[in-house]
Amino acid sequence: MGGVGRSIPIGAGRRRTAFALLVYGMLVFLVFTFGTAFELVVTRGVCFVYVIAYFLALAVVLAIRCVGRYGTGLAVFLPYAVLGFFAEYMMEVVIEPNLIAPWAAVVWSLSGPVAGLSADGAQRFLPRTIREELRAALVGIVVVSAYFVLVLFSLAFLYEDPGPGLTHYLNGIQLTLPWLLVSGAFGGYTAYAMTGSMGA
Repeated sequence: MGGVGRSIPIGAGRRRTAFALLVYGMLVFLVFTFGTAFELVVTRGVCFVYVIAYFLALAVVLAIRCVGRYGTGLAVFLPYAVLGFFAEYMMEVVIEPNLIAPWAAVVWSLSGPVAGLSADGAQRFLPRTIREELRAALVGIVVVSAYFVLVLFSLAFLYEDPGPGLTHYLNGIQLTLPWLLVSGAFGGYTAYAMTGSMGA
């Protein structure tokens, strides 16, 4: 009889996808948590966004390639975005009002999902003639670049006094920005190396 009589439950595929998204989402959350702690303890003068670029690109591109559904890049940022909203609201609206309005905390929390959506778009709309390893590297560059720009926008326009945040964020930009882009490319390529030809 072999496999006769064995059936996959109707919702099994959806449950596996949801579980995978949750796992990758928690991985992205850990990347941000590690980056924040690393900045506080080690770098101090350099923003953690540059430090986590490789790991962020790796986690997002790996999720996109393994799950293979449009919207994966957006979805894996949701755990961090939801928890991050409450943390941002408490720290910079309630405890020490720095943001221009409470809704600015919402805009801050959308930075990750929008960057993830940009990675989804790159995966889908880059020409199919591009080799998979190059596609993965480019998607890695897109996600870290989008996140960089969104954070820059938030720091420049969501604060009553944007000066200190911008100064910290742009400190050493002539070295840190190339590092961010190269790290994003390597992170995406590593995701390709881990998944082979199984990408979407």
